[in-house]
Amino acid sequence: MYIGKVSALTGATKKAIHHYEAIGLIPIPIRKGKYRVYSEKDVELILLIRRAQAFGFTLNEMKQLVAHKAKYNIFPLNMAYDLIEQKQNALRKEVKRLTEQDEGLEMLREELSRLFGQSLSSDECKQSVARST
Repeated sequence: MYIGKVSALTGATKKAIHHYEAIGLIPIPIRKGKYRVYSEKDVELILLIRRAQAFGFTLNEMKQLVAHKAKYNIFPLNMAYDLIEQKQNALRKEVKRLTEQDEGLEMLREELSRLFGQSLSSDECKQSVARST
């Protein structure tokens, strides 16, 4: 299939697909005249790349996996799992930080209510702010 169809199926721009080829994330497709002809496997790889990017993976991280596969002729599944675990740990730290920040904001609300004598729930505060705008 031609690049336009691959782009439509994957949501990747033609420029992105060419870039994936240039940096070695997907193999250079065969040519039919002056046109590149992509396979279903190429579509699957591009979808995987886009999904990994959506979860915070960089092209460079993915390139390391591809380079390892090219060198040893086996996909480095354990390396991929390690990268996923690193992403999960970073997310968990961020969730913890955001939860602590949310709890701190709630404590600030309670302190303001105590100091200034008005007790509003979170929903009441939102409604009050919405009415004042």
